[in-house]
Amino acid sequence: MILLDVFTSPLAGGAQTFLVIVCVLIGLGAGITAIDTRSTFTKKKKADH
Repeated sequence: MILLDVFTSPLAGGAQTFLVIVCVLIGLGAGITAIDTRSTFTKKKKADH
């Protein structure tokens, strides 16, 4: 019930927005890292041929 209290408090709107932004930033960071890793592997494969 503590979580419910947190989400029903006046701070909930700001806290939820903050959490969403943090999650989006983490997702973007992970996506960029995955793209960088993929491009690095493709460059290595092209260099081998």
